[in-house]
Amino acid sequence: MESAGGTSLLGEIIRERFTPVVMVLPTLAVEESCQKNNTSFLDLMRRFCDLRQIDVPVRTASDQPYRLHEFCLRMFYAAEISQAKAEIAEEYLLQFVNESSDDAFVEFHGGPQNIESILKVAQLESPSSWFQRYSKEFIRSIAFSEHEAIDHPVACLLVVSSRDENPVNKFVDLFNTDKIPALMHDGVMDPKLLKYYLLLHDNQDGPPDWAKEILSEMKGTFGSADCSLLCINSGLPQHGAVEKHFLTSDASPSILNASEDTDELVNSSLQKENFNGFLDEADLNEISEFMLNFSSKHIIPYMEQKIRLLNQQVVATKKGLRNQIKNLWWRKGKEEMVDAINGPMYTFSSTESQIRVLADYALMLCDYELALSNYRLLSSDYKTDKSWKRYAGVQEMIGLSLFMLDQSRKEAEYCMETAFTTYQKLGSSGQRFAIRCALWWAEMLKARGQYKDAAVVYSRTATDEPSLRA
Repeated sequence: MESAGGTSLLGEIIRERFTPVVMVLPTLAVEESCQKNNTSFLDLMRRFCDLRQIDVPVRTASDQPYRLHEFCLRMFYAAEISQAKAEIAEEYLLQFVNESSDDAFVEFHGGPQNIESILKVAQLESPSSWFQRYSKEFIRSIAFSEHEAIDHPVACLLVVSSRDENPVNKFVDLFNTDKIPALMHDGVMDPKLLKYYLLLHDNQDGPPDWAKEILSEMKGTFGSADCSLLCINSGLPQHGAVEKHFLTSDASPSILNASEDTDELVNSSLQKENFNGFLDEADLNEISEFMLNFSSKHIIPYMEQKIRLLNQQVVATKKGLRNQIKNLWWRKGKEEMVDAINGPMYTFSSTESQIRVLADYALMLCDYELALSNYRLLSSDYKTDKSWKRYAGVQEMIGLSLFMLDQSRKEAEYCMETAFTTYQKLGSSGQRFAIRCALWWAEMLKARGQYKDAAVVYSRTATDEPSLRA
């Protein structure tokens, strides 16, 4: 669906940030093959997650289909699907600022003879772009919160090497209780998600014939539609090596660098600037084709089906006249409940959590009208339950949905104000989310030319913040 607010910087941020998460579970043999190309499996795949100039039909809750021309995935190792501790996030952000300062010094360092290159850099990069990059990293540092579902995995990509012993059994072993994120153990994230089985074959290990035999066995076990074979080179390619500058590393490093599990998988090669040249053009085209197929024929249809199913349940359980009368009576009694920071516990199967998933999926597929109606439905429930952190999160999403639809600017700003003040009242547990809300709110105002009002929002945020962020 076309978005009126989509042409702005905030619109780009929303489309980039609110995209489906894919949880990746590879074996060590898969990582070993990728490391021969000075990369990790995740870093390799992330380079093909941003799909442009596509044309995919989508139908959510209405009978009116529309088309997606852009789509993006966010891929994470299972060990990364956890919110970083505040002190680790602050250390990461400080390092990010220091590195940005060093980069700027290198770009601008020099005498008068370098004035032309300095002017060229200044023209290409606006003075505020460093702050936009910082804002992006800050928002990334508070992902995977327990109070919102936008970062919950939509799918799990299980990856086994053709060199693994008993590859089919390896697939089964990968998705076990030791591997899945803590939020799934705690009942916050739904462990029943789309699973896709990928067999990775290194051509240096031999011809792909025997890998195709494994693929046939996989299809017999897991279903032919959910299995694929991907071939790469980790030695001298047959079709000519890719130049080392062909692929540069734009993947952000893991914030959870203190996690031992993550360190096993997220190799230091994530920081390297190029591959070793063993991946040829055929390899890269095959990866690109796989990602397009995975997104358009699996992720998007799965989300469409989930939206339609959840929407039917919501209409039946939350919007019926009988249930509305019941809720009015039930809410009256709940007003006496004791106030709490996070409110009651909501598992992934609760009605509220299912509505949140419905709204988030709709947002990720650019159906902002459907997302907005369900965020509004949730807002009253969370307020009644005095679940203030979730209430603030939903108010944020209402404001952003209204912005993308270019509807009711006054209501959008009111929702951001409500979210901001509610987060602030929560104290330390809501402080970083209040900053996130303020960053989006200020961008919303700037997109409408309200620079003075945006400055006021920044000023309100800086008052109670550490010196770095202030």
